[in-house]
Amino acid sequence: MSAPSQPRYVVEKHGPGSFYVYDTATGVSRHPSFTRRGAQKIADRKNAAHRRTA
Repeated sequence: MSAPSQPRYVVEKHGPGSFYVYDTATGVSRHPSFTRRGAQKIADRKNAAHRRTA
């Protein structure tokens, strides 16, 4: 068994109350959110979609 791969989309904090979803493949931060939880939901959804197409 191999170790699980790292997620492509991760949450990155840019300041107080400012979170972005960071794409580790392209190095671009997108999808701003005021809460970490909101940004994490977006990242989880995008990672699930990426796994389905990979």
